[in-house]
Formats: sequence, structure tokens, C-alpha cells
Amino acid sequence: FPYTTLFRSKKFLGMTGKEAKKIIPLSMMFFCILFNYTILRDTKDVLVVTAPGAGAEIIPFLKTYVQLPGAIIFSAFYATLCNKFEQGQIVIGVVTSFLAFYVAFAWILYPNIATLHPTAFCTMLAANTPQALNAPIALFRNWTFTLFYLFAELWGSVVLSLLFWGFANQVTKVAEAKKYYPLFGIFANVALICSGAFVKYVAKLEKQLPAGVDGWSFSLKYLTSGLLISGGVLLASFIYLQKKVVNDRSEERRVGKECRSRWS
Repeated sequence: FPYTTLFRSKKFLGMTGKEAKKIIPLSMMFFCILFNYTILRDTKDVLVVTAPGAGAEIIPFLKTYVQLPGAIIFSAFYATLCNKFEQGQIVIGVVTSFLAFYVAFAWILYPNIATLHPTAFCTMLAANTPQALNAPIALFRNWTFTLFYLFAELWGSVVLSLLFWGFANQVTKVAEAKKYYPLFGIFANVALICSGAFVKYVAKLEKQLPAGVDGWSFSLKYLTSGLLISGGVLLASFIYLQKKVVNDRSEERRVGKECRSRWS
């Protein structure tokens, strides 16, 4: 008993042992989510703006006619998931699905865009329709890029805003949130610096490629590998919290409920 008390009283970076086992994994999750989001944000914008037949003018159409309906559809889908699965299963399933799509895009969809994109049909369509329809036609012409843009935007709104903060508020007490939530801002800035350095490193490698090698395909695979590593750390941190924090709290509540029922 004295040894256990002494161990629990030790502090790490000003946090008690119970606080550290929650705040440090949560900080790692926050870092990984923002690391991925920064890479996805930079990649999606360049991808759609430089797409054949597209330009910066298609971004408002993407925001209005792709991102907004996609967010509404996912909200309804998420409500269905909440009725059928536990939170831990939902988080792992959603994050894994996002990462699987990014892998599929980099290794399957993008290398085959010449076959998958209806370039000839959309070129004919653009030549015989008003110029105001060029942007919607470009979205259809580059539909894999449109899909990537949607999944990149949903990563921020779903994984960060919905899943992470919902889980963080569940496992963190109000007093702990007041002390340690502002520290997440530091991890956000560090994540931006690290992701920017990683993108810069990939761009440097792309310039060194020999002639005839598709630089975009190389960069996408390299960036996606970074997303996968970061996503793996994210899932590992979440699973640790599920086992060491969520399950412990559930056990504490069960024992407390049994003790109260015995004394009543």
C-alpha cells in the first residue's frame, strides 16, 4: 500500500500518474490527427486545382455541392453507427476506413486515372454546354480527385471535431480539461511544423527523380505512407486509452455501484 501510494503521487511534467496516462495518449492522438490533416489539406488543394480542365474556380463547387452533402450523409451514417456499435468500435472503424481509402487512392485509383476518368466524354460535354457548367463538369471529369477532396475534408470535421473531442470529453474531467486542453494547442503547432517539414522533404525527393517517372504518383505514395504511420500511432494511442482509462473507469463505476448497493 505505501509503495502504491508513492507511485501514484509521482508527477510527470506536472501531471499525476492518472492524469499522465490520459493526457499523453490524448496529446499523441491530437498530434497525429493534425499531422494527417495538414498533409491532406495541402494535397487535396493542389490535386484539384491542377487537375485537367479544372482550376481554383471549382473549389466553391466542391465546398457547396460535395463537402456539404457529404458531411450531412456522414452525420446520418454516424447516428446509425452509434445505435449499433460502441464508441471504441466506431472510432477504430472510421479511422481505419479513412486510411484504407487514402491507400486505395495512392496505389490503385491515381495510377489508373487515364482509364477511370471520362476525359473524352467530358471534353465533348464542355464544348457543347455553357461555360458556367465547366466547373461541375470538371468535378465529374476528375471524380477520383473529387472523392479524395471529400475524404480529406471529412478527416478534419469527423475525426478531429467529432470523434476526438467527443472521446476526449468523455475520459477527461472538467478540472483536467481546464489545465491541459490549452496544451493541445502546442501539439497542434508542433504537428503543423512536422507535417510541413515532411511535405517539403517529399517535394525535395520528387525533384531528384529521373526523367519519365511520375512525380505526383511518387509523392502520393510517400505522403500516404506518412499518413499510415501517423494513423497507426493514433490507433495505438486510442486502444491504450480504451484499455487503461475507459475500461478502468467502467470497472470503478461497477465496484462503486456494488458497494453502494451493499450499504443501502
